[in-house]
Amino acid sequence: MSGKLVFILAFCSARAIAEIEIIESPPLTNWGEWYNYEGCPYASYVYGFQLRVHEFLDFSVTDDTALNSLYLLCSTPDARRAGYEIFVPDAHTPPLTMISSKVGLYGDLRREWQCSSPRFAIGFELRVLEPQGVSWDDVAASNLILHCGYGESLLEFATLDDTALNNVRMGCCDPV
Repeated sequence: MSGKLVFILAFCSARAIAEIEIIESPPLTNWGEWYNYEGCPYASYVYGFQLRVHEFLDFSVTDDTALNSLYLLCSTPDARRAGYEIFVPDAHTPPLTMISSKVGLYGDLRREWQCSSPRFAIGFELRVLEPQGVSWDDVAASNLILHCGYGESLLEFATLDDTALNNVRMGCCDPV
C-alpha cells in the first residue's frame, strides 16, 4: 500500500495536548495508515493551510492521487494581531511553523490560504471521493475546507488506484 497517506494534525499548541479533542473526517476510504501526531508549537494555533495536489489531467492518466499533502500554518495570537493592527485586516501572516504529519510525493504545491487576521481555524471539511470500483481509479481525498471564526471558510478547488491522503484527524482545544 505504498503512496497512501492519512494525516493527524493539531489545530492547537502541543503543550495543551492533554486537553486536545480529536476531530476527524468521516472515513469514506481507508487505504492507508495513520502517521505521527504533529501539533503547533506552544501558544500557537492553526490559521491557514496549503495543499499539494496531483491534478487530474485526463483518463489516460491511470493513477491519479489527487490530494497528496496538507500543510497547516501555525502562528501565535500576538503575531496575527500585530499583522491586523499594523497593516490591514487581510494582511498575509508568515507562518511561524508549518506542520504536516506526512508529505506525499506527487503534484504541485498550491497557494497558502489564511483566515482573516486575527482569526484562527475552528473546524474543517475534507472532500473525499468514495471508492470507484474495480475498473476505475480511486483518488480518495481531493480538497479541504478550513473553517475560521465568524463564519469564514477557506477552500481550494482541485480537480484510478493509488491514493494519497484518505482521512484527516485534527486536535482541537481552547486557546491557552
